[in-house]
Amino acid sequence: MGQSGVSLSRRERPFCCRGRRRSPLLRPPALPAVALGLALALALAGLGAGGCRPGPAPIPPAPEAGPVQGGTLVVAVPQDPDGLDPHKTVAAATFEISVNIYDTLIAVDAGGNLQPGLAASWTSSPDGLTWTFKLRPDIYFHNGRKLVASDVKASFERILDPATAHSRASDYAVIERIDAPDPETVVFHLKEYHAAFLSNLAMGWAAVVPVEAAAELKTHPIGTGPFRLVEWVPNQHIKLQRFDRYFIRGVPYLDEVIFKIIPDDSVQTVSLKTGEVDVVPNLPPEAAADVANNPTLKLYTAPMNMVQIMAINNARAPFNDRRVRQALSYSVDKLDVIDGASWGYGTAIGSHMPPVSPYYLDLSYRYPRDLERARALLAEAGLPQGFSCVLSLPQPYEIHRRAGEVIAGQLLEAGVRAELSVVEWGTWLEQIYRGRNYELTVIAHTGRLDPDPFLNRYTSSSKENYMNYNNPEYDRLVAEGARTLDPAARKSIYNRLQQMLCDDAVALYIQAPHAVIGLNRRVEGWQVFPINVLDLRRVYKRPQ
Repeated sequence: MGQSGVSLSRRERPFCCRGRRRSPLLRPPALPAVALGLALALALAGLGAGGCRPGPAPIPPAPEAGPVQGGTLVVAVPQDPDGLDPHKTVAAATFEISVNIYDTLIAVDAGGNLQPGLAASWTSSPDGLTWTFKLRPDIYFHNGRKLVASDVKASFERILDPATAHSRASDYAVIERIDAPDPETVVFHLKEYHAAFLSNLAMGWAAVVPVEAAAELKTHPIGTGPFRLVEWVPNQHIKLQRFDRYFIRGVPYLDEVIFKIIPDDSVQTVSLKTGEVDVVPNLPPEAAADVANNPTLKLYTAPMNMVQIMAINNARAPFNDRRVRQALSYSVDKLDVIDGASWGYGTAIGSHMPPVSPYYLDLSYRYPRDLERARALLAEAGLPQGFSCVLSLPQPYEIHRRAGEVIAGQLLEAGVRAELSVVEWGTWLEQIYRGRNYELTVIAHTGRLDPDPFLNRYTSSSKENYMNYNNPEYDRLVAEGARTLDPAARKSIYNRLQQMLCDDAVALYIQAPHAVIGLNRRVEGWQVFPINVLDLRRVYKRPQ
């Protein structure tokens, strides 16, 4: 279970972490809405202060002296990315790193607010069907070529090209045409109003690339970002160097960033203590107290815009029977899973939406552990003696492996014999996520800035619907929510969608994990973003 630490008991844990029906006063608050330049536009979810945070307080403010230029930051990550082409990957590990190499038209800050990125400004037509973006002047790719509007046009045409096999191409299918009337102007013409259009432009897979270099981006990425790749030794490290022509003056502060590949959680923690690494972004929660009490280190915890689930292959027997899927949910005590997998650093959920979202519907109480009810449902489904299955767990992620171990033990009490199978990450992506060849698996899905891309993965036509959920009414409501302007109407639609996922027990919705980050005390400027990135442009190290 990794390094020895401290586990909060249920009696000691704050109520919002352990109560199924939490008081509204204890719910993590949503952050401010973002002005989208269109009346009745969408409020975006953020990750501000608040929520349930067991353990020490967040990092104190940086010293008043201000940022320090120079130095090298070493960050521990559990595995290599599956490539650094932002248009040809689905792995969160890629976007954690690639945010430092590429830029998007629109950026997002740690509060969930949309900010100028490559685009200095944007405007829309009154009907929201035409969006005009003015690019910043003097933006350069790492190869020295100046970025122009035709690069933006070509990048999105590449995203939409079926030959690219972009995993989120459906997010941009609303684009009818893109014009580049001059080197600093890009115009998007949409087929219909799409509430998530702007926020989707801020996601890492919408990065702008030099298309002439597209064939080599997987291993030789070229972007406009604050750092450029100088070395990638597979399974050892990825080294980035400051890009001196970055368009935001004064950043990045660091000269160099090294992402050190350390698959073992306990080795990451030891490396932090010895000073071999400066940051462990996914600190084993059992090590939190140890790090917090170390005078050379500091601990940062915060709610995350993320959901951990046990995905269920709804197309494979016996899981194609809703009663069987509901039996799984009645078999599991989520709070025990959170204790065992996250040492209490998480909040129980009941559908595919984290509590930090203003669209969150609290359904965490829907399936209290009830073994008698679980066995009755299995008997109704023709499985009075239970059944055997395989629960696949992704090798690099101990939080998912531990969750799977706890779940398997609880399922066994209901008669479900889940054999654990630890799967190498590349195999997990290829066979389970893309190939949909599995029965059960535990994984986390990273946050989005709008409820539509959070929930449209469950539509029958989505490439990301590896659960194989098929519900025409769900598909209809997703389409309606995407084109609805009125915020109250959208909230009602997304409440219904979350309720459908919960009632159909499409997956076992476990928790919204909390970020647990260990840092050297010299590291300043670290932030948790509402999308899964390790944005290092404003991180710096104080002198010894």
